[in-house]
Amino acid sequence: MAEQVDVLVVGGASAGYAAAIAARHAGAERVLVLEKAPRDQVGGNCRFSLMGFRFAHGGTDDIMSLLTDAKRAEHATTTVRPYPVEEFRSDLMQVTEGRIDTDLAETLVTDSRDAIAWMTELGHRWDFFHGRVEQDGTAHYNPGTVLAPDGGGLALVERWISMGDDLDVELRCDSRVAGLIGDHRAVTGAVVDGPDGRYEIEAGSVILASGGFQASPERRARYLKTNADLMKVRGSRHNTGEVLDMAIGLGAATSGQWQGAHASPVDIDAPDMEMDNHVNRYGYPFGITVDRNAKRFFDEGERHRTYTYAKTGWAVLAQQGGVAYQIYDQKAKERFPSAYAAAPVVEADTIRDLAAKIGLDPDALQATVAEFNASIDTSVEYDPTIEDGRGTKGLTPVKTNWARAIDEAPFMAYGVTGGITFSFGGLKVNRSSQVLNTNGDPIDGLFANGDIVGMFYHNYPSCSGMTRNVVFGGRAGAAAAGIS
Repeated sequence: MAEQVDVLVVGGASAGYAAAIAARHAGAERVLVLEKAPRDQVGGNCRFSLMGFRFAHGGTDDIMSLLTDAKRAEHATTTVRPYPVEEFRSDLMQVTEGRIDTDLAETLVTDSRDAIAWMTELGHRWDFFHGRVEQDGTAHYNPGTVLAPDGGGLALVERWISMGDDLDVELRCDSRVAGLIGDHRAVTGAVVDGPDGRYEIEAGSVILASGGFQASPERRARYLKTNADLMKVRGSRHNTGEVLDMAIGLGAATSGQWQGAHASPVDIDAPDMEMDNHVNRYGYPFGITVDRNAKRFFDEGERHRTYTYAKTGWAVLAQQGGVAYQIYDQKAKERFPSAYAAAPVVEADTIRDLAAKIGLDPDALQATVAEFNASIDTSVEYDPTIEDGRGTKGLTPVKTNWARAIDEAPFMAYGVTGGITFSFGGLKVNRSSQVLNTNGDPIDGLFANGDIVGMFYHNYPSCSGMTRNVVFGGRAGAAAAGIS
């Protein structure tokens, strides 16, 4: 006889636990979370990131209301301008070039602040996200990416699990889903390969939260761009896409860009899998990036890095050998993200010597730097706290913001390549996170949340995925409890 539960959640990271806890709050008596990883690897990509949450808010006072007294005192000199719903909506539409599902985007935007309030009420604690700019004694933060979980992503996951334990949500590790029971009309459970063999679970509702396919070289080669199978994987080794394929095999509809993914610049010597934040190379808006021919190839200052980093990895991978070099002078160090503090860097007293050390033609790099320096529009004041419009004239490609001459020795270089975080192609869902079939109808009893959902196209506004996990996890859990 098959084991029976009210709600079965596949995936034990933030997307799964937000749904599981919401289901318990909505009245589901027995909620089971299946996780194919062993207990010490549970948490998906969250384990390897500082994490951040993008949400609409009213500015400094609103942000401070979410913090403990100690954190408010620690950040007393911090200022954050408001991030209204309209701006969040505009950011989503702009970076996805208008292709994001408008119903899902509207739900994410309008529910975002309430989702953070719910997390806070549950007991999650917050700190300010990295990337502040100090100016005139005040700390400025990008308004869309202000808060991160206290202790980072791993601490966030462990808090979710602890909250689940308190609510009698069972976490069952080393348990791989081998099949979904049902068809394009309804799903009633799953086949599981556990430590003691294969068995079936019958469930009133199944919530898929098992992530994307980015850790599978075969699927990256199948769906993504040239040489994607060679990419470094920033997150969990367990997000390999089998459950996504199972749902599609039943007749689930798909959404999101299947040749797209979150790909950011990481250190050229980063490990191939499960790297931490210290290998991120996000200072590029305050320098230049060149290819193996010492030529620039993209606008490093297009927008704040939180709107460009997830596509910059693709720009690097498109270059010869899939590598590039970030070039800085000493003035840029004040703008480096905290991860640069202990990062290995190549330094030299001249641009020519720097080029020789990183294997570039000295004449070519010196010419590129000189051309860049001569093109800067110095009539515009440099201001790192905003997109300042201090760009270049007559230079291709243009640099739109934060252009400053590279002229203060010693000069620095970081070798970079592209690291993949999550894939954009996934399942199509409605506002309640019900999975739709290819006829456009909800599949009874089947829900999805997190990176397994296809939502993004072309690019990704940083930290919106974590907020999505909570917004739609809450909706999936409540709806799943109602069906169970």
